[in-house]
Amino acid sequence: MSRTISPTALAMVDRLSKGLVDLVPQIGSEDFPRLLAEVIKEFVPSDELTLILFEDKPVFLVSEKTELIGSQSVDMYLAGAYLLDPFYRASVDLKKSQFFTYDELVPDGFRQSEFYKQYLVKIGLEDECGYLIIFPGGQFLHLSVGHGKGSEARLNPSELQLLDTLTPLIDMLCQQHWGEQLSNPLNRQLDQALANFGSSKLTDREGTVIRMVLQGYSTSAIAEKLFISPGTVRVHLRNSYRKLDIGSQVDLHNLFMGALMQFEHYEGGDPLEGFF
Repeated sequence: MSRTISPTALAMVDRLSKGLVDLVPQIGSEDFPRLLAEVIKEFVPSDELTLILFEDKPVFLVSEKTELIGSQSVDMYLAGAYLLDPFYRASVDLKKSQFFTYDELVPDGFRQSEFYKQYLVKIGLEDECGYLIIFPGGQFLHLSVGHGKGSEARLNPSELQLLDTLTPLIDMLCQQHWGEQLSNPLNRQLDQALANFGSSKLTDREGTVIRMVLQGYSTSAIAEKLFISPGTVRVHLRNSYRKLDIGSQVDLHNLFMGALMQFEHYEGGDPLEGFF
């Protein structure tokens, strides 16, 4: 059996070694998030690279974009739209750090959802993959590698496999940097705002259906999940829209965000109570 190491493998090890030489001494320093992003960029191209730390509340630590990705205020995202982000939804039940592609996370119909249209399509972001790094206290880091529509930087299967292979290393470095710094537990209170949305006006089944619509599930996917017919899903949606005095998914998304934005600190119950 040949013991020759390919030039590609040697070049990759060289890039990793140089990146770690710069990164490891900065564990615990303010430069660590930026240098971690630089290590990722050594291995794969991207049109957007972000690091978001979810502790007491989400905070953008790194946000880098190419000309393919437009600018957009993150205020609505931080105010609560992140609750509908497939990466955030995946973090709820995740017990250990993991690498994901968008297609592994998004429900059928997600690309017709208002979250996708308002927070991804508007800035030109078409595809995303990344790490969810789970910390012992329940906090987590989302390291995202995004690509724009028609981008030549879109990752091929071998590049995705490479990022997946790096998961234990990325996890270890992040645990070393943030593990002892994080003192505030992750605030999951707004998860209850999503879970309770519409509960004061809708039946339990109607509420379940509209929350699934908000998260990007199609009519057929909702029917399959709830073991009901697509026609029954449409009836629930029609009744829900009538009770909420709205007429479309756009209205539903805007109603959800408007209800969240009224709170400086959400304390429980249906966020629609007192909103109308």
